[in-house]
Amino acid sequence: MRVSPFFRLVALTAINHLCFSSVRLGVALYAVHLHASLATVGILMGIFGLLSAITSVSAGRWIDRVGPRTPMLVASASMVAGAGLAFVWRDIAALYVVSAVVGTLFNVYFIAYQPLVGEYGTPAERVKNFSIASVGISISSFIAPLITGFSIDHLGHPETFLLVAMLPLIPLVVIGSGHLPFPMKKKHEKSTGTGSGEKSVWRLLRNPELRRIYAVSLVLNITWNLFSFLIPLYCIEIGLSASSIGVVVGCYALASITSRMMVAPMSRYLTPWQTLIISGCIAGLCFAGFALVHTFLALAVLSFCLGLGLGMATPTSQAMLYEIAPSNRIGEVMGLRTLMGNSMQTVVPLLSGAIGAALGLSPIFWALAATQVAVTYVVRKQWLRQRMRRTT
Repeated sequence: MRVSPFFRLVALTAINHLCFSSVRLGVALYAVHLHASLATVGILMGIFGLLSAITSVSAGRWIDRVGPRTPMLVASASMVAGAGLAFVWRDIAALYVVSAVVGTLFNVYFIAYQPLVGEYGTPAERVKNFSIASVGISISSFIAPLITGFSIDHLGHPETFLLVAMLPLIPLVVIGSGHLPFPMKKKHEKSTGTGSGEKSVWRLLRNPELRRIYAVSLVLNITWNLFSFLIPLYCIEIGLSASSIGVVVGCYALASITSRMMVAPMSRYLTPWQTLIISGCIAGLCFAGFALVHTFLALAVLSFCLGLGLGMATPTSQAMLYEIAPSNRIGEVMGLRTLMGNSMQTVVPLLSGAIGAALGLSPIFWALAATQVAVTYVVRKQWLRQRMRRTT
């Protein structure tokens, strides 16, 4: 059975994301195993996004200029080396390098990947394609904590890094051997407001629709990164094993798979803004619940419910962003989105680590719940504003 290029792309990206997610969780658990403080773990998690934030827009421009193939090859090869370093150099210092290399280079791969999702198929298939692509990421997010948790318990921390370092070899070989056909580069269309004549990336933000979607994407990114940072630490705090932590984190990803498969059918009945409202309500309730529960089963159930809510939001916001982006600056637009997300991915774990060390993790969960409520209120106002425009 011949697999279409689009599904090959989704599978290869899921494999690289499997490596990234496993390394991210593995770094946090290995750092705790090496007796690192909560603040140090926050710094390590922040490094995953630090260089990514600095290089995202430049990476997007590079991809727009040379095409996606070379950046994806460079990224895959670098991820092999970065993840494997923790097996060779078994020290807390190595984790700083691992975080920087794997975090930054997966970001390059992902920026190259996002415009390709929009280019395969017709415009009418775009929401469905982004939904399928998000399902691929969710599947890898489900498998990654299970692999990481059980491998650490049965093989050890360094051996787990060696295992996941082999994963990016698959995209490296497939793409390098020409077995992933890329879509023909489309002719650039003329665009207004944020067109190709305006080279300053900040001029993209003159488009109010882009600003609103960037804001929503930023909150989604913060929420997911805080979940992936806080939940393992919270589970360690209440005495759960690495395997149990993997199951709790995996429940989130399993639910994301379910909700993202429903995005395309839901788009026939709900507007994108309505989907985001539902997502925000579920997320706010779940984070309030995290502050109140202390058992494995309760955490697993809440993680699953959170995945149902946030899972539908990511492909929706990505499709909205692709639709509005100038056709000749899509890589740059996606790079700016990643810059914003990774900037918060750097800052938020640092602040959370410091706050958590001083006050505990519960206040952070309450703050996240309040943020989701506030963002949902703003999204609802935007939906009502658009509905009034259509009726007048």
